[in-house]
Amino acid sequence: MRRTIIIADKEGLARELLEQIFANDYDIVLADDGKQALAEINAHIRELAAVFIDWDIPGFNGYQILQVLKLKSVCSRVPVILTTDKTETQIEVTGYAMNAAAVIHKPYTAITLRRQVIRLMELFDKVTALEAAAEEKEKKVRQQQEKLDDFYEKLLDSISTIVEYRSPEFERHILRIKNFTRIMAASYKNLYPKANLTDEQINRMVRASAIHDIGKIAVPDSILLKPARLTDDERQVMMSHTTKGAEVLELLRDVQDEEQFKTSYEVCRWHHERHDGKGYPDGLKEDEIPLSAKIVSLVDVYDALVSERIYKKAYDADTAFHMIMKGECGVFAPDILKCFEASRKLIELYAENN
Repeated sequence: MRRTIIIADKEGLARELLEQIFANDYDIVLADDGKQALAEINAHIRELAAVFIDWDIPGFNGYQILQVLKLKSVCSRVPVILTTDKTETQIEVTGYAMNAAAVIHKPYTAITLRRQVIRLMELFDKVTALEAAAEEKEKKVRQQQEKLDDFYEKLLDSISTIVEYRSPEFERHILRIKNFTRIMAASYKNLYPKANLTDEQINRMVRASAIHDIGKIAVPDSILLKPARLTDDERQVMMSHTTKGAEVLELLRDVQDEEQFKTSYEVCRWHHERHDGKGYPDGLKEDEIPLSAKIVSLVDVYDALVSERIYKKAYDADTAFHMIMKGECGVFAPDILKCFEASRKLIELYAENN
């Protein structure tokens, strides 16, 4: 299919001359006013090879047409050539400022003009081809990254299931934690836009939340499933699941991208740290605790409160909420509590249905 050149000029002779120069190789569309020119550009946008615009064309003048074409990004896809019979330098300055590919003064020299315009069209075609190739490559990279992310998530979910199988009462715990994490992270993004929390960061937190307790694989059943209060020694073993989880993650480092590994490590090691520094294993406090660990820490406590365990009955949602807000389960950061308060109804609704 032949491509189209649009020639918009107030002078019939100028239109005819340009038509003769390019008619053998291109379909030519003529316009004698600016409104018609814009209409023809819209009608032939897919097959455009070049556009000639006379600076003084009536209706919309050359400057006004260039404004429209710049807004529609036409000037970045095909050469838009401004023509004029004036000698003012300002016309050239304005034309190039509006992304005209060239400013050509009348009268034309046919051979020179054809060569110049053909080169411009070839250049634009090469740039367009390169951009298309780059976009296709970027698309493939995105698709590959999506596959990797899906693999990471399935891998982490599979690993976390090992812990769930050891304790039947944890059924659906991981699913709830993931969804609570997403709800809280979305709330944080909304309440604290200056934090610049991205959707991808949220996705990494959600994936990481699934393996927050993976270190419990190293905790003996006699402790993990004990239906009574743990002794001090047993409590130390239970607390070690944070560091053990970090060690397990180190073994999986090569199958995660660096950002996912970093987030997963933060969640595994520090989801029992507290804002006042009285958590474990490292006694981090305030902003020393990563956001990912802060969020998972709170939702993990909430799920434990509203779920039945071998050593306790489930608390109702209202009691669990107030226990957390009053610091009865450890001190959480004010911003995280604010997100929890804002997300309360959504979290409770999800918990009721899962």
